[in-house]
Amino acid sequence: MKIKNPALFLYFIAYVLYLYFFKINIDKEVALIFKPMILASISFYYFFNSQQIKKNKLHFFIIGLLFVADNANLLQETVFYQLALFLYMVVLFLFLYLILLDSKLLHKKVLIEKRLGLVFGTLIFAAFVLKIISLYVVKHSFHSYYLIINYIIVFLSVLVFSLYNYFKFKTASAKFLLLTMLSLLFADLTSVINVYYYKAPSLNYFSCIAEIPCYYFLVRYFLARDVEKNNTIK
Repeated sequence: MKIKNPALFLYFIAYVLYLYFFKINIDKEVALIFKPMILASISFYYFFNSQQIKKNKLHFFIIGLLFVADNANLLQETVFYQLALFLYMVVLFLFLYLILLDSKLLHKKVLIEKRLGLVFGTLIFAAFVLKIISLYVVKHSFHSYYLIINYIIVFLSVLVFSLYNYFKFKTASAKFLLLTMLSLLFADLTSVINVYYYKAPSLNYFSCIAEIPCYYFLVRYFLARDVEKNNTIK
């Protein structure tokens, strides 16, 4: 059996156990054991899958950011929660960058494409500086609200561009990115409804089911992207 298959099996087992102890049985100390296994195992699956295809380093960087954000989010401190939310926003900006590249929208403006990395870097740095300033200017109760609103705006922007990419090009990478975004959308939406509006065990279970395949879809997106780029080079 190839190493990628046990890694994928471990991913699903670890995710199921993490969600059980984090959202259903409510034992966050045990959940901390399984959370790091999720992205670690799916990273092995990505690395050892299609080894003949050159992997994009940015994909590994995104997985690394998600690993830090996911585990910071478990520490139950406001500052770590805000750090996680900020890192998720950085990941969404990187998704937006990849979508614009794949959609060929940037190819019409070569100068913009060359400077896009600088633009995104500047935006991320500016957001970080504003966040630091807000710690001293904005009231504590507004910190998370401010970040959540920005996160929702960026998330929906990425979702809209994902839909455009899928219906315009219908590539495997576009399909798996859209599935990733939809998985996260349904998981977050049902979780919010369950926690703040209508408490129901079925919503909690549905949120867990929707969340489990999200990183699998993400890695399939990365793999499909690697294959498509490799075919383009050939």
